[in-house]
Amino acid sequence: MYKQKTQQGFTLLELLIVIAIIGILAGVISVSVSSARVKARDAKRMGDIRQTITALEQYYIKNGTYPTGTASTVASGSLLSDTNTFNGSDDVFTPNYLPFIPSAPSPADGNCLDDSGRGNNNYWYETDGEGKTYTLTFCLGKGNENWAEGARIATPEGVK
Repeated sequence: MYKQKTQQGFTLLELLIVIAIIGILAGVISVSVSSARVKARDAKRMGDIRQTITALEQYYIKNGTYPTGTASTVASGSLLSDTNTFNGSDDVFTPNYLPFIPSAPSPADGNCLDDSGRGNNNYWYETDGEGKTYTLTFCLGKGNENWAEGARIATPEGVK
């Protein structure tokens, strides 16, 4: 009697179809995760700036001026790393008002340079030298419903 062979395994075409489907799914997931990472870095930047603004306002309420120091201070990825940034009075800014030194998350998102050339994923603090006003410059990669992407400037009047 003739015995019929049963097929075992998959054909080449079936394997190629499965590999193609897995590749498409991996591509879609990769794009979604990348977008979520940009949003997470922007959320950290916005949180850092809000916390710094709150600390500056508390300092102003207690001392009558904003902290003064060098006319413009920047360090790679850091707002407060220069020891001369907030030396406007005997009242220590960090940790009394701001518990830690915030640093911008890496990598930088988007292309952020304002007219003065500042930005590039750093936090900048600038004062008029008398403590009457300040400017915080920071960068957002994608932005959100409140703050648009690109170089942003925070002052006592708000974020522009």
